[in-house]
Amino acid sequence: MNETDTPRSAYREFPPAGPVPAAVCAWEQAIAPGRGYVQRVLPDGCADVVVTAHGQARLVGPTAEPALVRLAPGGTVRGLRLRTAVIGAALGCPVGPLRDADVPLEDALPSGAARRLAEQVWCGDPPELPLRRRADGRVRAALRAIGTPAGPGAPAPSVRGAAEAAGVSERHLRRLLADATGLDPRALQRVMRLQRFLALADAAPGLRAADLAAQAGYADQPHLTREVRRMSGLTPAVLLRERAAGRGAPPPPGAD
Repeated sequence: MNETDTPRSAYREFPPAGPVPAAVCAWEQAIAPGRGYVQRVLPDGCADVVVTAHGQARLVGPTAEPALVRLAPGGTVRGLRLRTAVIGAALGCPVGPLRDADVPLEDALPSGAARRLAEQVWCGDPPELPLRRRADGRVRAALRAIGTPAGPGAPAPSVRGAAEAAGVSERHLRRLLADATGLDPRALQRVMRLQRFLALADAAPGLRAADLAAQAGYADQPHLTREVRRMSGLTPAVLLRERAAGRGAPPPPGAD
């Protein structure tokens, strides 16, 4: 295998070492030595605790924008991804100020808790991340309403429908979601549609773009193209090619 055939980055996701209600997954990314790697990070509505081999621990807040992150050659980064509905409950603070943020973990958690969590994430120990305030069922209800794709001929999910599902006014819903997730309802809708599109494309690589658009909840194929370009910086076809080129065969979940 020559240098051009050698994967420049190996990424895997796996369950945390213990039950962590606030976590979607743990993850690790290792960069091959010799040269750096630029990772395209797509919005997913989550927040991430990110820890490096040098002990740096940061919290990357939720976003509705893509990012290109340059990773150093030979480095390894490990993380814990926080579930959209309970980011605020896990951190014990309003998430709105953390939108698009990349801050030291100690800015978001008490210093002792931040140090313990960083060590646990790096070592693969069961992470201590209890919910620091009660998770709000209205947030879950609103996210379900926003994230449910409309059936054929049905109206698309709306902010009004999400507010009704949560039992609050539209204005209150915006405040509620900003506090709990860091994102407003329309941003969450765009993010969840993008993630549905990616999941569908990964599951059925041969599916036509028009069918992907319909099943993911876009109005039509041009709508898919506009939103995917906005959310990723690439057209759908180019984005899927980039993902396919970077997708190796990761170790099984939990493997060392």
